[in-house]
Amino acid sequence: MIKNEKMKKLIENADITDVDEKISVSIKEMQEAFNVSIEKLYDCLILSNEKTNITEEQFLRVVSSYGSLAGYEFANTECRMIDFFDSPLDVIEQYKIGLLYVQCLNNRLLTLTNYKIAYLFSYNDDILTIRFHQKREDGEVFFDTDINKFTEPVGILMSDELSLNIIENSNNTK
Repeated sequence: MIKNEKMKKLIENADITDVDEKISVSIKEMQEAFNVSIEKLYDCLILSNEKTNITEEQFLRVVSSYGSLAGYEFANTECRMIDFFDSPLDVIEQYKIGLLYVQCLNNRLLTLTNYKIAYLFSYNDDILTIRFHQKREDGEVFFDTDINKFTEPVGILMSDELSLNIIENSNNTK
């Protein structure tokens, strides 16, 4: 993961290699977070609780308002870690759960696409939001790759940085 200076400072004390650390959340909450619904819609991957019924022509009009397929995906894949949990989570706990969330999501997304996936981790008011989009052959990462231009703490993680084994990923995300 590449991080801007604000993200580095925010998570500098996070020991993500400690797989024995305990975070108090319920199994139900974890299931809800890790079993989000993914929909493949005309070559876009989005998070959606309901099937989207839209013609390809309508879809292309909607996509044009976002600028690109990547922009549409980016706008429709937002996930705030705190939304799944009743108990408050500090920024480090959100980050650690967010890494697990991305790993589980990545394993599912890669069965739906041949493209790499770009994940953006960002904090606003100590709330972690994760978004993603497919990195198509003809496109760049949708969000600015000069992450030091962001005013908030951000990190970019690419799907090819992740192992299929969650435990093995601790070295790639620190």
